[in-house]
Amino acid sequence: MTKKQRILNAIQGMPTDRVPTSWYTHFPDQRDNTVADQVAWAKAADMDMLCVETDGYMQFDCGNTDLSSPAALLALRPHRAADPYIAGQVDRARRIADGLCDDAAVTYMLFTPYSTIKHSTGSEWLVLDMLRDAPDAVHHAMQVIEEDNFLLMEQLKKEAGLDGVFISLQNNEIDRYTAEEYRELLAPWDDRLLARAQETFPFTVLHLCAWRGVPNRMEGWQRHRAQVINWACHIETDLGLKAGRSFFHPGAALMGGFDNRPCGILHWGNEQQIKAYTHRLLDAAGTNRLILSADCSVQGDTPAEHLRWVREACETYAARG
Repeated sequence: MTKKQRILNAIQGMPTDRVPTSWYTHFPDQRDNTVADQVAWAKAADMDMLCVETDGYMQFDCGNTDLSSPAALLALRPHRAADPYIAGQVDRARRIADGLCDDAAVTYMLFTPYSTIKHSTGSEWLVLDMLRDAPDAVHHAMQVIEEDNFLLMEQLKKEAGLDGVFISLQNNEIDRYTAEEYRELLAPWDDRLLARAQETFPFTVLHLCAWRGVPNRMEGWQRHRAQVINWACHIETDLGLKAGRSFFHPGAALMGGFDNRPCGILHWGNEQQIKAYTHRLLDAAGTNRLILSADCSVQGDTPAEHLRWVREACETYAARG
């Protein structure tokens, strides 16, 4: 069974020869648009699916403009397909997909408009203040970024031929926004991005991000019907892989299981520990509609062999029947 077929079968609830694995990590070194490093890492980890990280493109490209004021946000305009901000991302995805061929399925990371503004200003609280005090400016910027996201997805499908897309939802933490603020101010933008992704690609991985280490209001995301759902099992401590079976919609393939932080066994464990932990995950969660992965981006110094040990443990588990 090829890696792509294994992933597609797992997503569709069809038989697989073993549970597949998928990982993603950041590549701050921008040489070769990160292509060579991402391909080499995916092969070294022997993963079934790679999510292409967007380092270098997480911030909206507006030259040297400081986006920390409402006036700057109101001045933003969408990019064209030929602009380096769009074309560079498509080039990265296409060359990574070509480099991996059938060695792994390939998806691409996309952030919601509000998260992109947050990444571009470098301040969580500044953007929150502007959203509350100057909503027209923030809404204009989100409209511009939404147009960019829709264009980028079209180009990624047409020019790069990706297998799916990876949508990262944030900004639903319990310590910053009220449930009403998220539902009224941010959720509609998230919903449109997810809907367009599902219209464009064969499958969508929905990543419910807890990158700050703060739990989210998961009930606000429970309604989503993405084909694959990846969340922070070790931050949302009452929602492990097994609990996800009943929490998310019945047709969802679950993705995760490993704490991505330095305290997690994936980072510090030896071969025996990681393989034993993998078997315990499979015992608890079952093997149908499951992709083993991490809560979020794997630490950059996590050895690739640690990721291979998870794949090897899935093989031995399957061999036991």
